[in-house]
Amino acid sequence: MKQEVTVKIFNREYKLLTDESKEYTAELAAALNHRLEDLLKGKSTLTVQDGAALIALEACDDLYKTRTNLENIRSQIKVYFDDAANAKARAEAAEKEAAALKERIAQLEKEIKLRKSFAPDDDISASDMIAKDISDALGGSPVSGYGFPKK
Repeated sequence: MKQEVTVKIFNREYKLLTDESKEYTAELAAALNHRLEDLLKGKSTLTVQDGAALIALEACDDLYKTRTNLENIRSQIKVYFDDAANAKARAEAAEKEAAALKERIAQLEKEIKLRKSFAPDDDISASDMIAKDISDALGGSPVSGYGFPKK
């Protein structure tokens, strides 16, 4: 809400309409007065208007540089945000892959357990187990020549 504030700048009163508080506006006027006094102290050839113009030019320079810095910061933040989003997507993909691998490991462990449950001896190989099953199926007599080659 705009309010009317009166400030004194180099012995002249100015009535301003501002959204800022009276205290803040008075601080700005005091800073301007102080800056103008410092500028005019060492330069007797400068008028108050000259000093005000130089201070306005400095203020414009500061504003321009500040806006440029702000845009640079915004650009950097955007890059950081994009990097973070990409990292999050990669992490989610890695988590899904890890979950799929864990599931596959669990399936393989179940399959190993099932296969071991059919083996009468933990030291028997798969080929020996098949040869024994064939032998048992043929009446229990040893099958010669039907063994599997050892690797």
